[in-house]
Amino acid sequence: MTPWGVVRSLASSLLGGLATLFVASVVVFVLVRTAPGDPVDVQLNEAGGIALSQADEERIRAELRAELGLDRPMVEQYLNWLGRMVRGDWGTSYRTGQPVAAEMLDRMPASLLLGACGFAVGVLLAGALALAASRRPGGVADQAVRLLTLTTVAVPSFLLGTIGLQLATAAVGYRIAGPASVERLWLPALVLGVSIMPTLSRVLRASLVAEGGRLYAVAALARGASPERTLLRHVLRPAVAPVMVLGGLAFASLVTGSIITEAVFTWPGIGNYAVEAISAQDYPVIQAYVVVTTLLVVVVNRGMDIASRLVDPRGDARVEAVA
Repeated sequence: MTPWGVVRSLASSLLGGLATLFVASVVVFVLVRTAPGDPVDVQLNEAGGIALSQADEERIRAELRAELGLDRPMVEQYLNWLGRMVRGDWGTSYRTGQPVAAEMLDRMPASLLLGACGFAVGVLLAGALALAASRRPGGVADQAVRLLTLTTVAVPSFLLGTIGLQLATAAVGYRIAGPASVERLWLPALVLGVSIMPTLSRVLRASLVAEGGRLYAVAALARGASPERTLLRHVLRPAVAPVMVLGGLAFASLVTGSIITEAVFTWPGIGNYAVEAISAQDYPVIQAYVVVTTLLVVVVNRGMDIASRLVDPRGDARVEAVA
């Protein structure tokens, strides 16, 4: 790719990422404010126990709405919130009264750790199954791997997590409560890894079979190279390139979208934090969570796209030839 092509690609990625963030911010802002319920009602219910007259309750309700800025037009609310987000002020949690940025950054390491470990487990499982299945396409191992992946992908993640939790609790006394620790990490990481394994393994298997049938791989075998050497030296690198983009999306989804798994295992990450915010209709937390997770997905996706081009530059050559 030429230097001008690199600059154009980076500029296009930046504009596309900003557009995605803007659309996501508008959508989540409108959705949370048009959803049934009212955060003022949640706060009044949590502060229950005091008998109030209807006039006092209406007065307190109006004061709360004014304090939270919910009495202003929606467009004005959105512009004010967007301006604060751009300046780094993510708002204050309705539920805890603490800055949302501080609370999310405090929980982000736990989600990153869980996502990275789950991703590593998924890659190892997917790689082993894809290599076994691609050696003899249509063979016994290939059919067994296909059956295993189809069965696994049909099991919902919450059910997989619940079953794993029950088995681990009965077998080794797994503790579901507590801070983020190695003792609690292995089980949710295993569940997340198994959840992404089917897609990664099937895509990698198809890529390995396709690259293994190309002329350069057949020529290497004809020259006397062993199948293992041909795989490692000629086939694996170009076969991995298209899987890297999918893997990047999988990693981003594990970090930002493992809400169910974090809730099942009470893992103190941003996913569990978002679940608590949704139940309390904590608008600033929900909005910041969606924007941050969207940003992470955009950055990881673009990073994996660039990495895949570095691993297999022929993709750029094919694109430029078509253009």
